[in-house]
Amino acid sequence: MLPTRRAAVAATPCGVPDDFVAGHRLARRPMRVLFLARDLDTPSHEWMRRMARGLGPDLAILATDRPAPASAAKGLPVHVLPVPPLWSQVAGALGWLGYSPWNRLRGAAIESLIARHAIDCVLVHFLTTAVRYHEAWARCAKPVVVHCHGYDVTWDQRRDNGRPRHSADYVDRVRALPPNVSFIANSLATKRRLISIGIAEQRIDVKYLGATVPPRPPELKPGEECTVVYVGRLVDFKGPDLVIQAFEIACRQGLRGRLILAGDGPLRKTCRRLKARSPYSDRIELLGAVDAATVEGLLKRADVFTAHNCLGPVTRQEEAFGVSIVEAMAWGLPVVSGRSGSLPEIVEHGREGILVEPGDLEGHAHALVRLAHSPELRTQMGRQGWERARTMFTLEREIQTLREILTSRANA
Repeated sequence: MLPTRRAAVAATPCGVPDDFVAGHRLARRPMRVLFLARDLDTPSHEWMRRMARGLGPDLAILATDRPAPASAAKGLPVHVLPVPPLWSQVAGALGWLGYSPWNRLRGAAIESLIARHAIDCVLVHFLTTAVRYHEAWARCAKPVVVHCHGYDVTWDQRRDNGRPRHSADYVDRVRALPPNVSFIANSLATKRRLISIGIAEQRIDVKYLGATVPPRPPELKPGEECTVVYVGRLVDFKGPDLVIQAFEIACRQGLRGRLILAGDGPLRKTCRRLKARSPYSDRIELLGAVDAATVEGLLKRADVFTAHNCLGPVTRQEEAFGVSIVEAMAWGLPVVSGRSGSLPEIVEHGREGILVEPGDLEGHAHALVRLAHSPELRTQMGRQGWERARTMFTLEREIQTLREILTSRANA
């Protein structure tokens, strides 16, 4: 049987403690925030749903691009913006439309929501969404705060087929956003990317995403085998294919255990082929996309968390902020990954985990074997990871920082 970690956290459905939300409800007049989000029901956007619920009474309205199932929208004041016809959605996704007339229609709907709900501040998720409605922001007298996440600040990003992800004038459109628009970077790495195109540093705030952190460091009862888990989208800059290859090398070097990968994405078929061809295929599980409860269960039962973060050879993207890595640290797991993007901000090499040079599969395998053979080292790094998560990456800290940023921008 797999060892199990147990820790209780009294919380709202989003994982934010009840007394934290209640305390803010009593402490001051709520700020009225319009929360503009897309793909609310995407499994990997659990951080978005937690953030929206964590705002509590400050959330006046959540505007989104398509209807979301009740499970995703539960407890949220959701308003669905006008939905373009299918042909327009396909053309926009393929980059055939330089500017969609639906952007103007949706922009007008957003302006109407701002007036109708007496909005104090607009919080927009993804810079790609913000540039679509630049006309609405130019006419809006309210502060607009754009939360940047990764692909939206990868200026030369490529799709899986090698075509540019962004339009040729994307950077110019970002630079042209009006003065009432400011930015939240989810890491220092993201902040540096914004500054690299000329965004003034005083327009940028840094806010890390948070995770539910148990009140005590989870305890692990070592078993005979080591369970290594990967949670995240199957994309090139997270390296799930490289994880499988490193695990195979580790098994050849004596690692006794299994690898579980939870997530979906463009590298799904590649990962399936690698598993099928591996002499250790019976030790590798590919679960596909999973919900938040399943992720928590995996992390509670695992011994090591891993990814192989790198500069994506196709997408040219790097990890802007690894939410799943912070969640793993919160559950007391040592982390093994590549030294890329924001990883050095999250994990201190040799303390909360082991960071290898991107592409160094032998080094990755050696780190897995080292941790598998040393329960003491796993426990030490895991406890230090829990402490770092408790200090820097709690949901309470994230929501408090977000409120401070929105209040500061609204009063500027």
